[in-house]
Amino acid sequence: GSDVDILVKFSEPIGWEVVDLKEYLESLLGKSVDLVTVNALKPQLKEKILAEVEYT
Repeated sequence: GSDVDILVKFSEPIGWEVVDLKEYLESLLGKSVDLVTVNALKPQLKEKILAEVEYT
């Protein structure tokens, strides 16, 4: 697991740049980061997670 889970949504395909984003956020926060898309959420957890999302 990670210390920080971030739900992400991209307006266009991002490809391998997602790895750069993950590494950048980890260096910025000093913690392990998981980037997750809505489609990757487990169905049994999706509704609960989406109810807790903080949009910034």
